[in-house]
Amino acid sequence: MGARENKDTPVLSVRNLKQHFKSGFGKNKLVVKAVDGVSFDIYKGEVFSLVGESGCGKTTTGRTVIKLYQPTDGEVYFLGKRISAGYEGLKQEIKDIKRDTKAKLAELKESGASEEEISRVQDEKNERISEIKAEIKLRKEQTADEDIEHMKNMQMIFQDPIASLNPRMVVKEIIAEGLRIANVKDKDVINDRVNEMLETVGLVREHASRYPHEFSGGQRQRIGIARALAVSPEFIIADEPISALDVSIQAQVINLLNDLRDEFGITIMFIAHDLSVVKYFSDRIAVMYYGKLVELASKEELFKNPLHPYTKSLLSAVPVPDPIHEKTRQRIVYDPSMHNYEVNGPELHEITPGHYIYANEAELKEYKKEMTK
Repeated sequence: MGARENKDTPVLSVRNLKQHFKSGFGKNKLVVKAVDGVSFDIYKGEVFSLVGESGCGKTTTGRTVIKLYQPTDGEVYFLGKRISAGYEGLKQEIKDIKRDTKAKLAELKESGASEEEISRVQDEKNERISEIKAEIKLRKEQTADEDIEHMKNMQMIFQDPIASLNPRMVVKEIIAEGLRIANVKDKDVINDRVNEMLETVGLVREHASRYPHEFSGGQRQRIGIARALAVSPEFIIADEPISALDVSIQAQVINLLNDLRDEFGITIMFIAHDLSVVKYFSDRIAVMYYGKLVELASKEELFKNPLHPYTKSLLSAVPVPDPIHEKTRQRIVYDPSMHNYEVNGPELHEITPGHYIYANEAELKEYKKEMTK
């Protein structure tokens, strides 16, 4: 998904990722499809932004990628290794095989089939189920083995700078925690690294002995960034890191992340709903709606040629610092009932190089016409 012309190996590859949550019991059981079949690639050194309204599945995607959640289905590859894989779909496949085989055996017995034929069907069922169970076991074992290395190379900056910092730990311990988990024992090395990270994010060494409640919101977020950087990760997931901050502080944090990307070559997955910030900060943008990616393109292409009605709706809501324009600005309201997927279901299609759109065949034709106008 979203492969670039130079065909670099992605830092992160997400394939058909699903994260479903169940609530209730028996007939009242409800399944919430927070993420439902998302696929994309993120390449070294870029900022890949995931945008959409609250509740669309952005944060859940990020938390599933970093293994705070076990995925329901799909796979996540990081630096060429599978670090996470769901297996609920495989479990369902076993149930389907048993059900279908039971029905087939009933038909064979009713038609007077030979014992050899019946035995062959049963053997095929058992063989296929054994293969699926072996794959489930492999997924569990492989992804468990990758946890420590995965933790070193992938870090997360959380949305709430207050809730994400332990109020009972001083800043030094908060930043050093990842180093200790990574088996760094030397106290001098830890102290030097903590001081280096504090200075990198614009704080001073004296802050190391203070508690989180002694800092402003912007300073707390800087501590969160320092904690993420301490183990020298190659990839950072920034989950709406500026949404809880004042506008002036937002600019400081964004500029800091930009500087860190330039200095350390860090790849960033930036989760946000503020499209004006995303436009400034991103290389490529993926738009999410109701657990699915509906459009993916470079920032220039997305803002110049938005195709999906939901993307157009989001862009129409971006405020402009011009009172005259604001008086005449026309909001576009997105109505999901406009799509008719009863006969022909939608998929993510590459409509032009690097520009993907979630549509069925009929819609794809209309989008192609729109692009030629």
